[in-house]
Amino acid sequence: MSEPIKVAVVGVGLIGEQHAEEWNRDPRTTVSLVCDLDAERARAVAQKLGCDFTTSLDDVAPSDVRIASVTTPDFAHRDPAVQLAQAGKHLLIEKPLATTAADAWAIVRAARGAGIRATVSLGNRWMPQIQQAREVVQAGEIGEPVMFFSRLSDTIDVPTKMLSWADRSGPQWFLFSHTMDFMRWILGQDAVEVYAVGQKKILLERGIDAYDAIQATVKFERCFGTFETAWILPSAWPSLIESEHTIYGSRGRLHVDRLRQGFELTSDVAGRHMYARPSLWQQYTLPTTYFGALRNLRDAVDKGDDLLVSLEDGLALVSMIEAVETSIATGRPVDPRPLMALA
Repeated sequence: MSEPIKVAVVGVGLIGEQHAEEWNRDPRTTVSLVCDLDAERARAVAQKLGCDFTTSLDDVAPSDVRIASVTTPDFAHRDPAVQLAQAGKHLLIEKPLATTAADAWAIVRAARGAGIRATVSLGNRWMPQIQQAREVVQAGEIGEPVMFFSRLSDTIDVPTKMLSWADRSGPQWFLFSHTMDFMRWILGQDAVEVYAVGQKKILLERGIDAYDAIQATVKFERCFGTFETAWILPSAWPSLIESEHTIYGSRGRLHVDRLRQGFELTSDVAGRHMYARPSLWQQYTLPTTYFGALRNLRDAVDKGDDLLVSLEDGLALVSMIEAVETSIATGRPVDPRPLMALA
């Protein structure tokens, strides 16, 4: 057996540490270096994994790692992705690709110029329910999609307790990056118009400049629908998330409920009733199926497989969400397609 592919993980917070653990589960890859601005956090994760650590990208770029996971906060993907692409590292970038189309384009140009393999960790594409939904729609089992409804929200604990950088992201980047991507993927269509409204009040009163809730009506090429997201679900909600999605077709209806998936627990120990695995409910531990992009990139680097999520997919998603922000600010519909053609 050949030597494992060496991997670096840049940003080892809540999700980054899980990226590192997932890389180490595979005998074909090994994390040899972690990087985080917080030296104590980097040291602690490195000790747990048995690898080296640094606080500087300047140590990662010339290292002998072949793959890097960029798992910095949503707003901080551009600089590490560009620097590591230019250093010839293959990239797995946590969703979203960036939080502006300009930053997304900078990453795309760097990756193209360096000729490296790069993908975005849009983990819901590997979730069995979402994959089955796409198979149903693409097979024509509900006829031609006409209208959809998609809601994904978090409890207020996410922006107030889990994320220290919530006001530099928002539910639009943290959550629409899931639903807008997988609905685009399921439908096989691009968005042509976005109209959105949003509120900033409840979180603002707590010192967090982020949207409480957003509703966006999106026209795709041959259907339309509504995306909803909120960061103000009460802490007593039986899971960390609320997630329901419905597609109405000319000859059928498809409904996906991500909360009630055959797991139901009433516990006096936990003090509540829940429809989710306690690991997700308590610690936001992602299931291993979420990391499909990681395994896909490994196979692309190791065996030459095609990447199933392109940077252009990530760019299309960023363009949709930026259009949401612009529509809220202007009160007008926005065409996201010019953002995808940003020079």
